[in-house]
Amino acid sequence: MSNICIQLLFCLLILWFKTSAFIPFPLLADGGQTSDSITHAEITQSGFIRCLARFFYETRIQLNSNSKNAVNQQEYFAQNHTIDGLYKLAFPDYNRAQIELHSLPLKFILDSIMTHNALVDFDSDTQKLSAAHFDSEAFINGSRRILKLKQKILNDVRDTNKDLTNARELLGKLLHTLQDFYSHSNWIEMGKTTINDRIGVNESIGSIADPNQPTCTSDGCTRITKKCTLWQLFTLRTCPIVYYDCKNNILPEINDQNLLTSGYLFNQFNENNELLNKPTNVKKCSHGSVSDDSSHIPAIGGINKDSNTLIFSPHSNLHFQAADFGVKATEQFLNGL
Repeated sequence: MSNICIQLLFCLLILWFKTSAFIPFPLLADGGQTSDSITHAEITQSGFIRCLARFFYETRIQLNSNSKNAVNQQEYFAQNHTIDGLYKLAFPDYNRAQIELHSLPLKFILDSIMTHNALVDFDSDTQKLSAAHFDSEAFINGSRRILKLKQKILNDVRDTNKDLTNARELLGKLLHTLQDFYSHSNWIEMGKTTINDRIGVNESIGSIADPNQPTCTSDGCTRITKKCTLWQLFTLRTCPIVYYDCKNNILPEINDQNLLTSGYLFNQFNENNELLNKPTNVKKCSHGSVSDDSSHIPAIGGINKDSNTLIFSPHSNLHFQAADFGVKATEQFLNGL
């Protein structure tokens, strides 16, 4: 690996530790010692490939059901496919060179979408924008953001003379916000077993806790203080490291009444560039992580499920469920375009 690549990796790692979302790329997951976590890129790729699998099945593979190339429908949709593998099933007469030739443009498109998804965590316009991440209970603004981006994408797609580069960039940004809903809100803690099918369809995506209504408690959160490694000192820039292990810290009445809430962070902003810090006069939830100073303000801890490690996610035990919902929501949104 060249010195330039190493420097770039370090810069990305330091920047990510200041963000508040699913880890953008697998490389950052490894560097941040969260390699078991499912990243935004992986969620996007999985949802994209599932959408492609359904498209190919309905337009190509199902038509071959009576031929020697017929596939079992149940087994087909249960498999984890690759783009090349799907092309082979859809076009069984293609040789390897033909498959790679025809699948390459689609891979470039997917790479573009994944890249612009991840950049939401680094772009100065969106890194601390609460609506871009469904943070700070910005559910209405987050929903509006998705609807506006969706309309721009559809307008570009319907214009046959329009270059679709911008549409792919907008799609990546939209999917980031969509995926963050599941890792930042209390949707999973409510006991939901399916995705929120209002997102991307309606501005109202559910009942929201009142701004003056407590949503979290410090009970259920354990403060953890550890000496840091040299790597953690370099990347986190703090030592010792202090974080929380939280379970059942969302007030029962919030979840029982199906009221949406999400965590607050320091120094977030709304669309008018107005500061949105965690309130001190009411016990709201924090996002939580070693880099979230708001997690020390009552109610302490946090509720994010961005990663599979407590250092970054107080509700890390729910990370894989949040990622699974993110994949399903991505697939459903793409299927609906």
